[in-house]
Amino acid sequence: MKVATTKVYRQNRARFPAETLRQYGGQWVAFSADGRRIVAGAETIGQLSERVVAVREDLQDVVMEKIEAETDGIQMGGAALL
Repeated sequence: MKVATTKVYRQNRARFPAETLRQYGGQWVAFSADGRRIVAGAETIGQLSERVVAVREDLQDVVMEKIEAETDGIQMGGAALL
């Protein structure tokens, strides 16, 4: 199990390019525990869980977050550390 601190995750997640996140607007995204990469994305959290497992990642090693669909910018949504 890879566990990053909340501080590390938030710092790295805040640096994620907005143009990349726009592709996931309205979807759930699983970020690596350190917030440096997107593991998978899906319309529902259930589908996302399946995709995370399908790419051989441990659900306990990702942070799942709903990416809000916005036209003026991307904001961090409600993250769930699983």
